[in-house]
Amino acid sequence: MQNTTFYVAANETLGVVKDYANAKTVTPPTLVRGVAACLKMRLFAKNDGTEACPLSAFANIVSWQWAMDNDFNEATTYKLVGDNGGITVSAVTETADGEETTYTEISIPMSGMNTEELAAWLGTEKSKSGLAGELVGFDANGSQIFILQVENFTVRNRITSIGNPTPIDPDYLTATQVRALLAAGMECEFSLDGTAWHVPQTDLDRFIHFRLRGDVNGIWSDAIGLVVGPKGDPGADSFCHVAYASDSTGANFSLTPANGLKFRAEIHTAVEIPSPSATDFAEAVWVKYIGDDGAGVGDMVKSVYDTNDDGKVDSAEEADHATNADAVPWTGVTGKPSTYAPTAHSHVMADISNPVNQKVYSASNPKTLYLDSPIVRNTASNSSGTIELEFTAIMDKAGGSAYSAADGVMLTWEYHVLCSAAVTGVSVGSVRPATSSTFWTRRTGPGTWPMVPSTSGWPAWPISTTPMPCLA
Repeated sequence: MQNTTFYVAANETLGVVKDYANAKTVTPPTLVRGVAACLKMRLFAKNDGTEACPLSAFANIVSWQWAMDNDFNEATTYKLVGDNGGITVSAVTETADGEETTYTEISIPMSGMNTEELAAWLGTEKSKSGLAGELVGFDANGSQIFILQVENFTVRNRITSIGNPTPIDPDYLTATQVRALLAAGMECEFSLDGTAWHVPQTDLDRFIHFRLRGDVNGIWSDAIGLVVGPKGDPGADSFCHVAYASDSTGANFSLTPANGLKFRAEIHTAVEIPSPSATDFAEAVWVKYIGDDGAGVGDMVKSVYDTNDDGKVDSAEEADHATNADAVPWTGVTGKPSTYAPTAHSHVMADISNPVNQKVYSASNPKTLYLDSPIVRNTASNSSGTIELEFTAIMDKAGGSAYSAADGVMLTWEYHVLCSAAVTGVSVGSVRPATSSTFWTRRTGPGTWPMVPSTSGWPAWPISTTPMPCLA
């Protein structure tokens, strides 16, 4: 877009284009046909001095019209018009030569800069002066209350043509074209006399010519004579056979190479041998092509580090089959659990050491039976001949929890008491633990237990308890 700023002394209807200081008259600006423009016309109130045209002079203007023409004939059409709806008035401040000046600026946009009327007026001239512009302001009643004319604008023409120029073919090939020709290659034909051409070539042909491959309309080169020499001998087939052996005599003959076969031989025949044998290599020369194994340094000989001669170090084989790692201190083990919870399991009797050892609970006149102590020993001496049993509780262990057996479960303890007289009876008390069941106690044994020895003894008998419904 052409943003064109110019200054006009607007004290009369015909404005005079001045410089920014309103000191001298200058030529009106030049516009270019076909390029949108915006005229920024700054108005002075007088013919000299920088006093701006007051904004109050435009207070009652509600619409604008800007037109440009080279004549004042109402019968002709304008050459150019402004975008009247976009015309604005404002105050702008600018600093020039160190001095700040405020101007009243009227901005006139012109988007239609290429009209038939303008083109006809310009014709074929590169530029033309004499175009005048007129700005009219209308009030709310449609009355023209402001008119300003500026003469002698110049319009520069555009370079035009009826079509695109005709290109001239270059007389050289580009690098891309050369590469394309080389990639395409050449095709050739052959001839006996240089006039009749054919493909493929025969033994009697004496001429050849070329052209680019694929260019069916291409021009063939001149005929080129072929150089013909004497006919050579027919070629002969030859087959190479290779074999391997363990020494220079061909021992352990094989057609497959191996580390132990350090010698190699080859034969060449005119006829292929499908499966060569040692006999076929009878005249061959066996050449050693694999060197002997080194003797090693120090104790690092193969007989030490590969005792079975399988090509793998013994230590590596041991690592392949190792089941236990070298011992490490307990502190060197990572990821070990902080506790080891017991797991329920069972044992056969053969796995239990000292199976006859049983835990004994000893107390003076015991009142409690413990599940983990199947033998109860009363440490109080009995001399009355009658043993009194008074058990009030069953617990899983000392300091543990009370136990309540299900109906029909029989529990058995062995009871020991020190007696100084022959036992003639057993007195069973109210064997009633703090549960909802009554425990019946039964003893088995003779009616009278003699003292063993005669002065004292430890009579023993089983105590069996069976939960029964509680009787009120």
